[in-house]
Order: sequence, then C-alpha cells, then structure tokens
Amino acid sequence: MAIIGYDHSIQERNPRMPVDLITPENVSLDLLKNVFAAYMDTYFDEDGDLLVKGECQVYVTIIPDKSSIRLMTIFLISDESSLDARLAAVNKINNDYMMVKAHCSDNNKLIFTYYFMLAGGLTKKALIRGVKLFDSIPRVAIGDYAEDIIK
Repeated sequence: MAIIGYDHSIQERNPRMPVDLITPENVSLDLLKNVFAAYMDTYFDEDGDLLVKGECQVYVTIIPDKSSIRLMTIFLISDESSLDARLAAVNKINNDYMMVKAHCSDNNKLIFTYYFMLAGGLTKKALIRGVKLFDSIPRVAIGDYAEDIIK
C-alpha cells in the first residue's frame, strides 16, 4: 500500500539526508524495540504489544498502513466520578498539553495518545526524545487536572 504524499525518491535526490530513518518501508516492532533498547526499558507483553516502561507504561503500536507510530498510555477512572468531571479534566488536559491527546473511553479509562508520522522518515533520535517527552506528560497532566477522577 502506498502512502499518499510519501516520496520514495527523497533519499536519492538528497544524498545528505540521513539513511538511518524509520520509514513506512522499514518500520517494525522489532526495529522499534531495538531503537529503544539502549535508552529505555522495553518488553513485549503476553499479547505481543511493545511497551516502554518509564513514568508510565507506554504502548507502542504501528498503525496498520504503516503511516505512523502510536504511543498510548491508559489510566483507570473512578466509577464515582461524574461525566462532567471527566470531560472537564480531558478538556483542560487537551488545552494545556498540546503534544498529547486525552480522551475518556466508555469503560472508565483515561487514555493519552500521540502519533509520529513516518512519511519522509523519522530519525531514531527524534523517536527517543518524543517517547521520553510523551512519557513525562500524563502523570503531570493528571496531577494538574484529573487527580479527582483517577483510581
């Protein structure tokens, strides 16, 4: 499947462009685990999901069309918290923490996500820095706006 807008000849036209990029053509969970291994504690869970362990447990998944890498972390929401309190917390988080997207699921979970787009390539350094930054945000955001709704 071709990625719309992805020019496969970029490297050929620009020889100074780093060849060590993560692209839709080479991305795999094994590649990502190897990239993370030197910098972070990573493992595959029993379902085969790649997780990075830091401040949070960050699920790392590749979108099926290989256009992006998704980071996701999940927190349980208290059954007693109201819908209004949940929505207020999510809206404040999304307003003040622009890197992440927060939302509440129907099964009492507060979910944080971020996507790395792969068209044109992603450097390993940018991936590592981005994952570390993503990992640092959810607990701070919860402390700021969602402590009263989290279990």
